[in-house]
Amino acid sequence: MLILTFAYWEGLSRLPAVLHQAGCEVSVFGPPANYPALSRYVTRRTSVAGDIDQLLDQLKQYLAQPQHQADWIVIGDDPLLYALEKRQQQGWVQQVLRHCIALDKLGFATSKIQFLQACQAADILVPAFQICHTMQNLQQAAQRFGFPLVLKEAQGYAGLAVRIIHTMEQCAQIDLSHAWIAQEFITGRLLSASAVFRHGQLLSLFSYYRSRTWGELGPSAAIQFQSFPGLDDIVQRSGTLSGFHGLCGFDLIQQEGSGALYLLEQNFRPTLTLDLGRLAGVDVVAALKRMLADGPVSEEWRQSAQHTQHKAVIPLFPQDVFRAVDSGDFAGLLRWIWDPRYWPYLRWHEPRIALRNWRHVAAKLRLRIRPV
Repeated sequence: MLILTFAYWEGLSRLPAVLHQAGCEVSVFGPPANYPALSRYVTRRTSVAGDIDQLLDQLKQYLAQPQHQADWIVIGDDPLLYALEKRQQQGWVQQVLRHCIALDKLGFATSKIQFLQACQAADILVPAFQICHTMQNLQQAAQRFGFPLVLKEAQGYAGLAVRIIHTMEQCAQIDLSHAWIAQEFITGRLLSASAVFRHGQLLSLFSYYRSRTWGELGPSAAIQFQSFPGLDDIVQRSGTLSGFHGLCGFDLIQQEGSGALYLLEQNFRPTLTLDLGRLAGVDVVAALKRMLADGPVSEEWRQSAQHTQHKAVIPLFPQDVFRAVDSGDFAGLLRWIWDPRYWPYLRWHEPRIALRNWRHVAAKLRLRIRPV
C-alpha cells in the first residue's frame, strides 16, 4: 500500500497502523517529516522537498520504477487531490486517480458545486443552495435564505473555505472573482461518519456527534458515537454516485426539531477517526480486507450496523489539546494530565507521532503565555 501526502495533516498518521492490522505493507511518499511517515508501521519512506508541482514531478518518476508499484494507492489530503485533478490528462495521473475514483466522477470529489448538484439530483437531502457568480446573485441568495448565510468556495477543507455571513455589509466584502455556494443555514447538531467503500459499495460505517471542534468550523476535537436512522441510505447513495474506493468521511447536520439529516460535505480521503470504529462495534480492519480482496464482496456483508460500546464523549489527541490551548480552556488542557480516562487516547503505540504532537502543544503554550 502506498500513502501519498502533501499537507502536514496529523489525522492521516492513524492510517498506517490500521493498514498494518489489515495485513498490508505500507509505504509513504510525501514531504519531509510528514505525519504518516513517522508511524512505526511504515516499511518504506520517500521524502520530497519543494512545492506541490515538484512533489508531483518526483512522484511520476517514483511510480515509473517497477519496485514502487502498489496494489492500492491512497491520496491522503485534499490539496494533493486538487493538484492531481489539474494534471488529469496525464496518463500516470489517471492511473493514480483510478485507485480511488473513476475519472468521469472526479468532479464529484473535487468540486463542492458538482457534489451538491449531483446530490440534489439524486434526492439526497442537502441544504438549499444557490451558485453565486456576481454580487447580485449573492444578494438574491441572502434575500432568499436569510441570515445567517453559509458561503462555501468550490474547493476547500477543514472549514477554511466556509464562511458564516450575518449581514448584507459582510456580503459586500466577498471576493466574487470566483463562484461561491450560498447555502441555507440549518440549525441543529453536527455529526460525522467514517466509511469504507469498495468501488462505490458500502462496506463499513460508523457515526458520531461532533461534541467539540477545534475552531467553529474546524476538525473534531471530541466525539460521541451515535447511530442515525437513514444514514446508511444517504452514504450508500453517495457511494453509488461517486464509485469511490477506500476510506472517507461525511459531515452532516441533524436539524433541530425534525431530526432530518442534511448532508453537508463528503471528504474523499481517510479522516482522523478512522481507527476508532472498534469502539462503535464496527470492524474497519475486516472491511479493509474485503475492500482489498480480488473477488466481489457480497451485498449481504456490511459492517454498517453500529453497536456502540462506548457511550462517553471521546477526546481526540492532539486536536482537543490544541482546542483547549487556543480557546484558553486550561481546565480542559489539564484534564489530559490528571484524568486517567483520557490517557488511553494519547497514542502510546506511536511514540514518534505522540512526541511530535506534544512538541506542538509546548510550542502553542509558549506562544500563549509569551509576555506582550
